[in-house]
Amino acid sequence: MSLLVWIKICGLTNIEDAKLVVSLGADALGFIFAASKRKVSPEKVREIISALPPGGERIGVFVDEKKDKIRQIAEFCGLTGLQFHGSETSEYCRDFINDNYQVTKAFRVDERRGWDEVIPHVRQKAVNRILLDTFVSDIYGGTGKVFPWNLIPKARRSWSGIPFIIAGGLNPDNVAEAIKEGDPSGIDVGSGVEKEPGKKDEEKLRILISRVRKIDDR
Repeated sequence: MSLLVWIKICGLTNIEDAKLVVSLGADALGFIFAASKRKVSPEKVREIISALPPGGERIGVFVDEKKDKIRQIAEFCGLTGLQFHGSETSEYCRDFINDNYQVTKAFRVDERRGWDEVIPHVRQKAVNRILLDTFVSDIYGGTGKVFPWNLIPKARRSWSGIPFIIAGGLNPDNVAEAIKEGDPSGIDVGSGVEKEPGKKDEEKLRILISRVRKIDDR
């Protein structure tokens, strides 16, 4: 099992929640710029990031967006990383690595589909991280649907060497099981620590991060 599990809390929309997530020790904050109940404007993200202490990762989530627009948003907001949830190619992703961003490519998978799409990005070293999310037709994340973590150990033999993150239905009640079964480098949690879309639940956040850190301490 990984010694330290990287924690990203995604779908942040306000300063209060962002400050809380930082204070609880999460490694990264995620801001969604694609169609979503949790979509937030660049102006708001800039305001949020400006109110935070330095350090940690500030990651923008995009789906099949034009490169120039991503670069403009990233610079304006002060993002350190980019997460892509669409059909972005390995060449597309590598362009942003060359711009010195931490690049994560998300893949929606289930028992039958999505796994083979990971391999080109790994072989071409086009990403810094892989994110595995639950496949739901026409929804690019934030579904709350539990990911089939038991499928990961066999599949990852084809793309070892790059850190991978798991998402999809993670919450305080199942996060320990997910880490045990999938042995990921990190987790990405959104809806599982919310009161409602775009508003985080302080107690859920505290419990989830605490349970992950207890695994780290073993």
